[in-house]
Amino acid sequence: MSDSAGPARKAIDARALRTRHLLAEALMSLGAARGVDDLDIGALVEEAGVARSTFYAHYAGKDDFLVRSFVNMIAAIEATVRARRPDGEELLPSRPLFHHVYQAQDFARRMARAEMFAAQMAAGEAKLREIAEANLARLKPDWPRERRRETAVYVAGGLVGLLRWWMESGLKKTPDEMQAAFERLTKAAMEG
Repeated sequence: MSDSAGPARKAIDARALRTRHLLAEALMSLGAARGVDDLDIGALVEEAGVARSTFYAHYAGKDDFLVRSFVNMIAAIEATVRARRPDGEELLPSRPLFHHVYQAQDFARRMARAEMFAAQMAAGEAKLREIAEANLARLKPDWPRERRRETAVYVAGGLVGLLRWWMESGLKKTPDEMQAAFERLTKAAMEG
């Protein structure tokens, strides 16, 4: 690859990120107003200001978009946390995740009733497991790999379980209350 391909690749990556961001914002806006199940691609791309062909260049369809958007949101939150605190003790970006969901309450309530909710949660749990395992490798390098993997499965499943319950029950608890519950779960996993 020549040196000139580097800047071109970065421009493409920046455009792709911008497109994904615009589509995610459109999803939050329209999903909060209409519900996710009733959302169609035409309305989504119109709201985002992108072409339908651009949407399909990134996603196989609406279901793929919904699942990957959730996973990408988790990855972006983790990247922000790690950029701010590379040596932080957090296994998962739970606090900013709870706050993000709480700030988008209308969307979160509708999402919890959507057909794709279970698929989103499953994909999110897989991403959270990956993040937890990477953070455990950094925080607990002396632990056997299998213990790190088991702990990652436990804390990721616990976070998704808490998040799912919270959303399905109407977000009645505060993000700080949810964080406290997750911290109790994490403490048990780290000690046990």
